[in-house]
Amino acid sequence: MTDKKVEEVARKHALLNAVEHEGKASVKAVVAKVFAELPEVRNKAREVVELVNKIVEEINSLSIDKQKELLKSFGIEKKKKTEERKDLPDLPDAKRGKVVTAFPPEPSKYPHLGHAKAAFLNHYYARRYDGKFILRFEDSNPEKTKEEYYQAFFSGLKWLGLEWDEVDYLSDHIDEFYEIVEKLIEEGKAYVCTCPVEKIRENRRKGLECEHRNQPIEVNKELWRKMLNGEIKEGEGVVRLKIDMRHKNTTMRDPTIMRPNHKKHARVGTKYKVWPTYDFATALLDAWEGVTHRIRSKEFELRTELQNYIREVCGYKNHPTIIEIARFELEGAITSGRKIREMISKGELRGWDDPRLVTLAALRRRGFLPEAIKQFLIETGVSKSESKITWDVLESINRKLIDPLAKRYFAVFEPVRIEIIGAPDVKFTKAPVHPDKKEEHRTIPVNLKAVYVERQDFEKFEGKVVRLKDLFNVELGEKAVYKGNELVKEMPKIHWVSEPNVKIKVVMPDGKEVTALAEPDVKKVNVDEFVQFERRGFCRVDDSKNLVFYYTHK
Repeated sequence: MTDKKVEEVARKHALLNAVEHEGKASVKAVVAKVFAELPEVRNKAREVVELVNKIVEEINSLSIDKQKELLKSFGIEKKKKTEERKDLPDLPDAKRGKVVTAFPPEPSKYPHLGHAKAAFLNHYYARRYDGKFILRFEDSNPEKTKEEYYQAFFSGLKWLGLEWDEVDYLSDHIDEFYEIVEKLIEEGKAYVCTCPVEKIRENRRKGLECEHRNQPIEVNKELWRKMLNGEIKEGEGVVRLKIDMRHKNTTMRDPTIMRPNHKKHARVGTKYKVWPTYDFATALLDAWEGVTHRIRSKEFELRTELQNYIREVCGYKNHPTIIEIARFELEGAITSGRKIREMISKGELRGWDDPRLVTLAALRRRGFLPEAIKQFLIETGVSKSESKITWDVLESINRKLIDPLAKRYFAVFEPVRIEIIGAPDVKFTKAPVHPDKKEEHRTIPVNLKAVYVERQDFEKFEGKVVRLKDLFNVELGEKAVYKGNELVKEMPKIHWVSEPNVKIKVVMPDGKEVTALAEPDVKKVNVDEFVQFERRGFCRVDDSKNLVFYYTHK
């Protein structure tokens, strides 16, 4: 074994380890990999450790982009890690390369955090087992579909980095559903019921059969034909699957599988007059797509038996493994599509990206990063235990990610003007752009006759000595008296702006828009950058020209 070979293997694993761990390789981990690949050099442990130490030191001094570039010279292009996470359990009945998962939203609104969790978990497990992830639109309610909603799911998932292997649409399979239904009617396993909706509901509750259940097949076929032609309208009849009206699981009591709907569909217009119900559609789409695993909310728990039955009666024997998780609920969040649409139409919300919502569009505009959302979803786990989740956890994760990126500025939201007397005639002062980047400074103008502080600071500290951050000390008042420049640890420190300044607008989490005075350097920001208005909180730059910011969190 040549020293050159040992060095090559050590360099390869040092680069791999560095790229996997944010640019910093571990000597111990690399040595272990070298011994695993070249067991014959274990008798030269000291020399190997010395060599690895030298190589790791060299590799760690490079940028991560350079590390990735060098890794390619070994024929390796390190992609995002998809190996097992200790905080997410193994997928039951999973075989590598054979797992197929699906995320099946209804395109009736914008995706929110609940959608994100279902999409993330199904995507994660597909990638973990080298499987296939399908984005499936269950668009069976024509009047709720909008091209805008389809696109919102595409952009939301892309933003989260959840790439799909295939896109499927329920609306592309309507003819297949019709064929299945005609076969079920022909075999006496389905019938057309024209009872009023209230009577159907009451009979199912009591476990009673109606007069249509045993009507001749020819009658059912004729009614089905009329339904397809549009002669039977919504509320005038449905197709029901004949199972057992006394079944202990009420979902099995002759469920509706098709119903008329003549509204215009966003993708297929008015071509189809009859549409499948949720259970019938999702059960068969799982079969047609070859879905092996579904991670979904436990509210569908009772429906698994019905969906398995539907597949079997239609000739499909394989069923996906279902993993049920707790319904995702963030405290105080509005997620009802109906309610949001109504509030938008009344002008009570700015749109689907209103900061009061937990849609991905709203979270993105407020300044939550995709990685923060994914980490947050992992922390909520795959438990079936119901619990209300608070904003604190998501904000804490996001804060750690944006804090290193956010430039610091002063902004006064409820300004009180003061004049400073007795101070040196300074025209400007300098302050760090970021506490970790002491070498980068911003210039803040000073006009001793016009300095602005927050009203709450003025009312709290009037008559007391405070430090104007990055300037000097004053005894606070309308005529503030200069009190030197000595840094005193216990002294209150407050932010301020002077003249000249700029006016900014900040959209708050409650949807209100407030104005503030900010230091002029804030004009240098770009859209989508993060700033921290000191002692106020983090914001995302929404409009750099008009200086509009969205408040993210403290």
